[in-house]
Amino acid sequence: MIKIKKWLLVSGIVSASTLLSHQALAQEAGFSAAVDSRLTYDDNILRTADDFAQSDTSLVVAPELTLAGILGKQRFAAVYKGEYAKYADNGDVDYTDHDILVRADLDHSNRLTSRFDLRYLDKHEDFGDISNIFTNLTEFNHFTQTDINARLAYGRDDSFGQIVLGLGHSDKEYDNNDQEFRSHDRDLASLAFYYRIAPRTRVLAEVVYQDYSYNPDAGFIDLDNEYVRYQAGIEWALTNQLEGTVKVGYQDRNYKLDTLNDIDGLAYEASIDYTPNTFTTINLAAKRESLDSSLAGAGGFLRTSYSIAGKHGLTELLKLDGQVYYAKDDGVFGGTRQDKRLRTQIGLIYSALHWVDVGVNYSYEDRDSTNVLADYKSNSINLTLKVAFN
Repeated sequence: MIKIKKWLLVSGIVSASTLLSHQALAQEAGFSAAVDSRLTYDDNILRTADDFAQSDTSLVVAPELTLAGILGKQRFAAVYKGEYAKYADNGDVDYTDHDILVRADLDHSNRLTSRFDLRYLDKHEDFGDISNIFTNLTEFNHFTQTDINARLAYGRDDSFGQIVLGLGHSDKEYDNNDQEFRSHDRDLASLAFYYRIAPRTRVLAEVVYQDYSYNPDAGFIDLDNEYVRYQAGIEWALTNQLEGTVKVGYQDRNYKLDTLNDIDGLAYEASIDYTPNTFTTINLAAKRESLDSSLAGAGGFLRTSYSIAGKHGLTELLKLDGQVYYAKDDGVFGGTRQDKRLRTQIGLIYSALHWVDVGVNYSYEDRDSTNVLADYKSNSINLTLKVAFN
């Protein structure tokens, strides 16, 4: 107990920033900052089977900084988002994450606009997010990633018609825990057409093409593949209470090696926001997609996921906050492995001041697999503090 108190005192809670969301980037010119901090007790920090589980207490400080500028019709923004974690007993799992984004939104004419993004990530990878079975590791996977993206739109969001072209390149490199075989480059091209059928409703059709290129070391198979999604859908904002996007279509992931099983079939994604009153918000989401497996020697798998998240104001200052996420991963490589993932969280947020929120929440995470070695459960209790400066 003395050790934990001393560590907390030395660590402190300092930082600043804003969200990496469109909302943060859409703000007026100037500087804004915020900090999210949490003190967490977790009974399974490395997401392993019960026999190998390690518990620990951690302090995480997540500073976010946004600098935005306007030059005529052009908008520019630079965003830094960090996450610094310190564990009381297991120092090997300490991590420092960095996420840097530079964006330019250019307005060329009444119909033509463009967006350019440059993003750099230096982050850890939670073992619960991947398929690997680790029993003897003492630190999280680590990777760096560089993304370059461009978007050209003819027509506005409020036009009767709009065509959007997207191009991108990503370079992702792993450098520890023998995960280098997962390093890859990805090229992306997308084309979408939107047509307005009502004042606040548009239908859409899109195709997204991605080309993954791996360069594995000797002894690892080549996971090079092409992934295409064809989708049609609808987006709406019928009232101030209900808005969302639903897309349904076909997906095809084709591996270069004939020994790896290709993946094709139904694809969909949806996100719906419902605000029944001024103190309640609900989000529903669903997605069906194929992903490259993190297992050495394996191809891909099909993930189907659903989630619900909401906030409800109990009083003007006190909110109830909760979410549930469920996903099923079906492997299409050798064997019949299937993983079912469940994540839940429930908590309270209190607005002590208009710029300070404090909270407490409980989280539960579970993976139930046909491979019993991949099963794990974790429970965590979090004390949170958010400070925002605008």
